[in-house]
Amino acid sequence: MADRAPANSNLCPKPMDDDWFEKVDQSKEIRTKLHFYFHDNATGEHQSVWVVAKSEITHISPTNFGLIYMVDNLMTVGPEPSSEVLGRVQGSPGFADLNNTAFALGLNFVFTEGKYKGSSICVLGRNPVLEKVRELPIVGGTGVFRMARGIAITSTYFLDEPNNNVILEYTLYVTHYSD
Repeated sequence: MADRAPANSNLCPKPMDDDWFEKVDQSKEIRTKLHFYFHDNATGEHQSVWVVAKSEITHISPTNFGLIYMVDNLMTVGPEPSSEVLGRVQGSPGFADLNNTAFALGLNFVFTEGKYKGSSICVLGRNPVLEKVRELPIVGGTGVFRMARGIAITSTYFLDEPNNNVILEYTLYVTHYSD
């Protein structure tokens, strides 16, 4: 995982208060590049994807329109599930396009280990899942990534189509503030 945050900085800011907010314009912008994988398992012993809703037309829609999932996926440094754990990817993808296969996607990248432990990044946007490379907006964050913005680039690293298990590769380009 590469980044550009200063090695000696206090990366985890104090809890939000008015003082921090008033001084944010005096804070230094930091640009951080993160690279990781997450394991989207719809079946098996480590299932992490669950159907939570369907529309009246989902069963006849060629794009699965209205099918909504809830996910709590493992986030790791490498593509292997045994790779170093960084945290969890939690949120809700739902098929939201009547004509093309695309998710309306709301995900929180929750860091539970390492230097970003206790922080999160929020991605919210349209994910045309059949495209090789997709770009999604970063709309916020917490902890180190408070007031984050940027882009997330994703692609499918591995697809087990019969079981609907997927490993996704993500690179996040995040702009946030020092404390």
